[in-house]
Amino acid sequence: MTFTLAVDAMGGDLGPRVTFEAAQQILVERSDLSIQFYISSSESTWLDAETSSDSFSKILPRFHIHYCDQFVAMDDKPSYALRRKQTSTMAMAMKSVAVGDAGGCVSSGNSGALLAFSRYILSTFIDIDRPAMARDIPTADKSLLMLDLGANINVSAEILCQFAILSSAWRKSQGIKQPKLGLLNIGKEPGKGTEEIRLADQLISDIKGIEYVGFVEADEIYQGELDIVVCDGFHGNVALKTSEGLLVHISEQFDIMLKSSFLGRVLSLFTHRIIERFKRQLNPVMHSGALLLGVNGLVIKSHGKSDKEAFYHSLRYALSELELGSLERLPIELDKLSI
Repeated sequence: MTFTLAVDAMGGDLGPRVTFEAAQQILVERSDLSIQFYISSSESTWLDAETSSDSFSKILPRFHIHYCDQFVAMDDKPSYALRRKQTSTMAMAMKSVAVGDAGGCVSSGNSGALLAFSRYILSTFIDIDRPAMARDIPTADKSLLMLDLGANINVSAEILCQFAILSSAWRKSQGIKQPKLGLLNIGKEPGKGTEEIRLADQLISDIKGIEYVGFVEADEIYQGELDIVVCDGFHGNVALKTSEGLLVHISEQFDIMLKSSFLGRVLSLFTHRIIERFKRQLNPVMHSGALLLGVNGLVIKSHGKSDKEAFYHSLRYALSELELGSLERLPIELDKLSI
């Protein structure tokens, strides 16, 4: 079986060379993958030179370049991009998914524009008003799906309930029979939280087929007991960015502690591989890529600051979901859940 990914090369802070190098790396590793590469025509000089080299010849048949006359800037308003940039690299990559030329789209570009294009070009599933940005987070025992992570800042109780349905159906489509779901709050008591969160708690509790455990606090996210945590985009983004910053800080402090003493330097000689494996597990780059859950197609958002390694892991994440076939099973699982 072969797979195809569409790449919006023009998103992100570090430029299109990062996405090109990441695409090249994964194509070398995976002979069953091809890439539709959408890039601005202004980048043709260096890209043509790179792809005409002898080292690129083996993967060239699986690397399809599409030069576009537009791209979405990071500061473009979503409404402007949707009206004026229908031939941009982002829009064309999304359209390739819509017509079946690619199984999924990966971009590190403007989040708001990506969400707008995905809703307009791919549409959302029936009864789903807003897609959510969801991401797998490593915890003590298993991966945790957390949403929303920034696509929807202020949401109603009904939207939070839709997120619960979406995420439960997604986890089930991935093979988890009874995923445990919690609603992020500032406490577990019934009276805690905003009115919308309290109402969402009641709505989710009434849905048959969801293994709902009730309110959860932020310190429970990494304990490994849950499969899903639902929240609005504001609090989800803050929780995620705080966690990422803390993990980087712990890794840096760990290095400083080992280098600051003779015993630490000796210890690092014998435990180097274990330490490096531990640091890689902490590194947020290893878990790069957020899923736009709720649109009728596979769309992965890589971080705007993604370097080659981060974008590579976003591509790997997209490919893994294509291999699992989760998106094909999602509508079936959604039909089994009802409010």
